[in-house]
Amino acid sequence: MSKRDRLYTWWKNRPIKVRKPFTFALGLVFICTAPLVGWIPGPGGIALFLAGIAVLASEFDWAENLKAFFLHTVPKEIKNRWRPTPKWEATFDATSVFLLLGAGVAGYYQWYAPVLSLGIGGICLFLFNRERLTRLKKRLKRN
Repeated sequence: MSKRDRLYTWWKNRPIKVRKPFTFALGLVFICTAPLVGWIPGPGGIALFLAGIAVLASEFDWAENLKAFFLHTVPKEIKNRWRPTPKWEATFDATSVFLLLGAGVAGYYQWYAPVLSLGIGGICLFLFNRERLTRLKKRLKRN
């Protein structure tokens, strides 16, 4: 039996009157903290919100339905309604380059807060543009 399975069994053997309030409080803390860190560049608030929903889903059926909605329905709808065009991809690339250049300039002048925020924002935007990376791989394979 793995360590994870033993921990799961131990947790499920706790009384439900202890388990549910603890799970509810922890999930609520994650969800309430998400907007506070959401303004930081990168997907911090979204990930924290989804972590809170996942914690709640371990004990509550309504949260399990909400988790399924956020993990299955929302990505399908976004994919169906918004397809990135080459113009959008070029905009993403240009914006990420400007953010990374801004981080470089701020690093040169030793302003560390802008380096962190602009750098993380630029890297996240660069990684968001996945279609460009797949096209680049195809071009490299052809040559």
